[in-house]
Amino acid sequence: MGMSFREFDPHVLERLKLDFTSPHARVNHGTVLLSWFIDPPKGSRTVLELGSGSGAISIFLAKTFGLKATGLEIDRNLRDISVKNSYSNCVQELTTFINCNIEEYLRDKSEEVYDVVIANPPHFVHSGVESPDERRNIARRTDRESARIFAFATGRLLKNRGAFFFLLHPRDMTKWFRLLEDQGLGIHRVRFAHGSLDKQAQLVLLSGRKGSSSEVVVEPPIEMR
Repeated sequence: MGMSFREFDPHVLERLKLDFTSPHARVNHGTVLLSWFIDPPKGSRTVLELGSGSGAISIFLAKTFGLKATGLEIDRNLRDISVKNSYSNCVQELTTFINCNIEEYLRDKSEEVYDVVIANPPHFVHSGVESPDERRNIARRTDRESARIFAFATGRLLKNRGAFFFLLHPRDMTKWFRLLEDQGLGIHRVRFAHGSLDKQAQLVLLSGRKGSSSEVVVEPPIEMR
């Protein structure tokens, strides 16, 4: 008898009350996909989100699983919206949003470890056309060193056997595999998301554990709608 897999639910975030007054705070396909994909291991109590945006995913995890969520966000305006959203969803006691970059947090909170680490890092490790919106470039574009910091922080801040969940661009997948495995992070699940199943994948979800080897299960594709 084969494994069974959950069917994608595009409505997973609809019960949240979120502030969309800023165009940078809007929920996109990636936010919905990663929220749905995250399956905290039994006994998980804490989660760290690297680049938490307007806080939707951390708030969803706090509200759905009762996790104590910490979100790191470099954009002060988005951090402030996150705090507002946490109060709107009555999870302000379970969520903490910090305006800092990952390196600052590593320096100041070197002893912290979490049961779960999640990230939707900037996707374009390769060169490409830059947006005239500088805030959009920061959110969407990265280089190899910045990507390495995401991977290093995941390994450093995740407890042994803790779980991580990432959303990536498929073109960057092999780069991220190497970066994560270099930090002792074994990849266990991969799931591609398509706008249409007869087209190439637009996004890829992956998860794994710290302190394990990569034994990858490629799950059925998702058709976003």
